[in-house]
Amino acid sequence: MSGTIQQPEMYELQRRYLERQACVVAVRKADLPPILKAETEQFIRRNVLPDCGRVPPNCLKAFMIKTTQRMGLADLVPYVKTLFRAEVGFRGYYLDNGKLFHINTVNNQRQIP
Repeated sequence: MSGTIQQPEMYELQRRYLERQACVVAVRKADLPPILKAETEQFIRRNVLPDCGRVPPNCLKAFMIKTTQRMGLADLVPYVKTLFRAEVGFRGYYLDNGKLFHINTVNNQRQIP
């Protein structure tokens, strides 16, 4: 099949890009509760951008913070904020599997004019 990319090859390329993406590496190496790591891995899998094989770090950080708060692990929020360099969402929102979610951004990110 000349000139076409097979699905398995595409998934392999995405996996390789993800393994090198700084935010994904940081999350996988972090000392986090197993349930938070599992939720984060599911988020990563369902939010890989097909054109570049990466996950949006701002959305990942916002999801992790909101999930941490929802799980009653608010004391971990400062640690999650420092895991990797990224803003917390975009103007108070983040995408998850094509759906828009709000996150309270008070003291979570700098003001964007």
